[in-house]
Amino acid sequence: MDSTTKPSLLDKILNQFQAWAIENPKHPISSTLLPIIGLLEGIFAHLLFTYPVYLDMKRRKFGSTFCCTGEVVLADFKTIETNLTTPQARSWYLGMSPLSARHCPQGDVGGRNVFLISLSDTAAGGEDHDAFRQCVEDYFFTDEMKARQQDPIGQQLLETLGNDYRELMGENRLEDFFTNDQRGLMGFLIRYLHYVIFAINPEDEAAIATLTKFHYTRRGTLHYFAASHILEWFNLLGWREIPGMIDEVATIYEQSPVLANFQENNPKYNNMTRRELAKLMVALMSIAALQGPLHLGRTAMGHQSLPRYQGHQTSEIEVTTYWDKLDLDDTSSIKLFLLECGRLFTPVSGSHRVATEPFTVEVAGKTRTFPPGTTILIPLILGMLSEEFWGPTTYDFQPQRENLCPYHMGFHSVGDRHAGRICPGRDLALEMLTDVISVVGKVRRSQLG
Repeated sequence: MDSTTKPSLLDKILNQFQAWAIENPKHPISSTLLPIIGLLEGIFAHLLFTYPVYLDMKRRKFGSTFCCTGEVVLADFKTIETNLTTPQARSWYLGMSPLSARHCPQGDVGGRNVFLISLSDTAAGGEDHDAFRQCVEDYFFTDEMKARQQDPIGQQLLETLGNDYRELMGENRLEDFFTNDQRGLMGFLIRYLHYVIFAINPEDEAAIATLTKFHYTRRGTLHYFAASHILEWFNLLGWREIPGMIDEVATIYEQSPVLANFQENNPKYNNMTRRELAKLMVALMSIAALQGPLHLGRTAMGHQSLPRYQGHQTSEIEVTTYWDKLDLDDTSSIKLFLLECGRLFTPVSGSHRVATEPFTVEVAGKTRTFPPGTTILIPLILGMLSEEFWGPTTYDFQPQRENLCPYHMGFHSVGDRHAGRICPGRDLALEMLTDVISVVGKVRRSQLG
């Protein structure tokens, strides 16, 4: 524990109550209050801090083992490394945020759950995860997808992005480049990723309008989180329209060129149907593919600052000064730059697993034994902020730091090591953003003189 950071009385009560409740999940008080506390603490952590800052602050107050958002957090580097490289049983969490089982793809229409995030690995007792993931990889993350990244259409989309940056920078409206969902970075991601992954024509304005409206304008990502029920109950912002919009997007995916020759009921994929795969991809695109690169791109191009970690000057680092000095024709240097941005401010701060057997750890000075079924937070960001591993320069921006590639945890892996749950779009995202940083960087330099 950081001796300069003392937990408040409320911090202590919250940590100790959650530890007791998680240790005794069948007690009526636990089953009633723990889900509420988990939801509210997650919202609080997101709105008043950022998840990285909140988790970093918690570790400074309580050490490497504590309780947060209804989960047990095991934050020492070696444990995080082990959890990312061994099979995982899963539940209804995305990091610190509880998910909605009722809103999961295909579960929302009474079908079987195809939500990869909540499905356990086969080696951890699950039945469908490995087969469904293999289906995603075999149909979408292919050599043909890689070829589309380099073909004239993919390159034209990059050129258009650069032109948007030039125009908006010249008009002193660079904010729009990052926040206008019709053009700039968001408009590019909708068109580029749907072209590269699904071969959807980026000039099909009707399809692009539908995809943009759901994924970005109406923030469809929120539909999969437990808190979305509040929006649905009160029909805030017309939220009851979201299920219908999901069906529209799924139909676009079903009819995409990539799924034109889809074979139904293949035993290799546990008889996955075309509709199941399409609904799964709506969730995957909304939660990961269109949010992760947006977050990392905004960080790398200076739209959002690095987090304000307590006791450090990380938030004052001007990332654009590093961008402006990069060799924009050196893809290796650009990827290291992106990885360092992601190390200090990863788009996904945490993952989770479910304990399949009892385990004993010390929480706030007391030894506790937690039962099977306990949800364990895997704090990716705390692995990447481990001063034990990264040393005294942990909170500094150093793209050339030792072990950045082999120990980066931002894609739900330890470098290239994982147990089958690495982000399937990692290489696509890094190569795409490498091109973005190069193309937009050259435009930026031409404008800055």
